[in-house]
Amino acid sequence: MAKNGSKNGPKNDSNVAKNGPKNGPKNDPNVAQTAPGAAFPAVPRSGTFLRASRLGMEPEEGKSRQPFRCWARHGRGGRSVEVSNPGPGASGPAPPPELSLRPPSREDFQGPYRNSTLLCQIRGRRRGLGAAPIRWYRNGAPVSDGVTAEPPAAESSGGVFVAGSRVVVTEAEWESGVVFTCRAGDEMRNTSKAMECGCDQSLSAGDIRVETVPPQFADIFRDRSARLTCRVTNVPAAADGLEVTWLKEDGEVLATKTSSPAPQPDGLLAAEGVAEVGAELWESGQTFTCRVAHPELLFPKEVTMRKTLVPSPSPPSIHLLPPPPEQLRDRTWATLTCLVRDFNPPEILLQWLHDGRPLPPGHALTWRPRPEPGPAPRGHAPAYLSVSTLTVPARDWESGGVFTCLVGHERLPLRLAQKSLDKAAALVAGAALEEDEELQNLWATASTFIVLFILSLFYSATVTLIKVK
Repeated sequence: MAKNGSKNGPKNDSNVAKNGPKNGPKNDPNVAQTAPGAAFPAVPRSGTFLRASRLGMEPEEGKSRQPFRCWARHGRGGRSVEVSNPGPGASGPAPPPELSLRPPSREDFQGPYRNSTLLCQIRGRRRGLGAAPIRWYRNGAPVSDGVTAEPPAAESSGGVFVAGSRVVVTEAEWESGVVFTCRAGDEMRNTSKAMECGCDQSLSAGDIRVETVPPQFADIFRDRSARLTCRVTNVPAAADGLEVTWLKEDGEVLATKTSSPAPQPDGLLAAEGVAEVGAELWESGQTFTCRVAHPELLFPKEVTMRKTLVPSPSPPSIHLLPPPPEQLRDRTWATLTCLVRDFNPPEILLQWLHDGRPLPPGHALTWRPRPEPGPAPRGHAPAYLSVSTLTVPARDWESGGVFTCLVGHERLPLRLAQKSLDKAAALVAGAALEEDEELQNLWATASTFIVLFILSLFYSATVTLIKVK
């Protein structure tokens, strides 16, 4: 019981009653003998018992009569503890800061600029506020534009300070369901239109989704290691404790790096767990397991992944075609075409070089591998085809520069092959083009592949537009 009893403590009672210790000084103004309060019955807790007593009085009276002392006596001895309200400027550990996030005002969106602001505030001791600056995120990405910080200001009493930060949100962002996050230290708050209006239906733990992403051949080719990715989505934002672990086929646990959960547009969280293994281990066909544990999952979820072994793997054939004469007549641009076909599995790496120097990916347009037209031979997996076009200024081609199509595939010797072409070599090839039926077929194949791909893009865009409407 919280009261200012005498130092001798109660001798007969197991707990001090509301009127104070029997042996306490009756006339001492610092002994709360008649203050209103309540004594609660003993309750069991982990093999022992817990009993509580509460003392209540007016704030001014309590401040003038502190410190108080709570006495308790038991058959095996007694104890007391001093209780006081230290007030502003007192020493001791500061309470953790409190973070709050206010949604935008709908009235602000009616203004000429069609925007509003989000307000994130942190409350606590002034010293603690400086150690936890407020940072903003938009759909998990850091935000720096449109952010205004508000310096700490003292509240009316209690030594509590409030610091804030505002970020501009447009009406279009808010209506589209963008999730805004403010973070200070380890505390984080999220908001979006769906979360504020209650439109989002929180998913149950059974709706946590786990999927695996196989390693990219480019990473295996470059680093000689396979990157195993486990993607976890629809994680409830109210519960911590997400654990993602990769395991080998024999149960050995792999070192797994789990990213910090990032908000989804619906207010839930998503994260990835990544582990790396040697290229030889991945290509052996061993099975790897991603195990996901979460406090709201009754049992961990497990998803397996392994390299798909094709029955009849084959290396690609590479054909490098010069720019068409019709394009060269304009003397503006020159487009080279690299046709890669008859390969399996479909994972492949394409890189363009100019005079031995790699060109940025933005200079080329490369289509994803697709099955070769026509049925595959009996007992064989389908072969794949890919096309990459490189467009350069016509002067680079006319000056005699050498352009190389570099291809990486697991069935190639040394996993690498290349074809090079310059203007002089193209002239020789062009002279024989009319007599070489195979070259003419290659041009036809490349042209048909590009046209079909563009038509598929147009079809996909049309269907999407119709669905949106």
